[in-house]
Amino acid sequence: MAGDVLQSSVMSEDAPKESQKFINLGVVFNNRGEVLMIRRVKEEDGRDGTKLTWAFPGGKQRLNESRADCVKREVLAETGYEIKQEREISMRVHPNFLVLVVYHLCSLVSPKPVAEPQEPHEVGEIKWIKPGELEKLITTDLDPGVRKILGISN
Repeated sequence: MAGDVLQSSVMSEDAPKESQKFINLGVVFNNRGEVLMIRRVKEEDGRDGTKLTWAFPGGKQRLNESRADCVKREVLAETGYEIKQEREISMRVHPNFLVLVVYHLCSLVSPKPVAEPQEPHEVGEIKWIKPGELEKLITTDLDPGVRKILGISN
């Protein structure tokens, strides 16, 4: 696994190198207690037949980038929202996709987007959801630490 985490890809000579198996996701709350979610343009198939359609915004960490900087960059690129990373919630190998995921508790810097989303090829919809309604959208295993932050029981 460690070798996979350090594996990198280069789309062009100028593109930053990214880990293929290490991602940072933002659990972003607004002032109404809703959580920011994205609907992926292309569903991902989990190894157990699950489908990833809705997800917390985030993405692959670049080499020489901190976890906090990665989640801020990815949330801004996918949603247009500028966030503050408050703390890491948990880290785990996702049981459906076999990637190392770090979940971050985040707050908004501004209640409105500060930029246009930059990844329409990846993000089909951006939506604020009440935590109690998340289980209707999330079809993969929800991290226990994230469940606790969201107030969702097992």
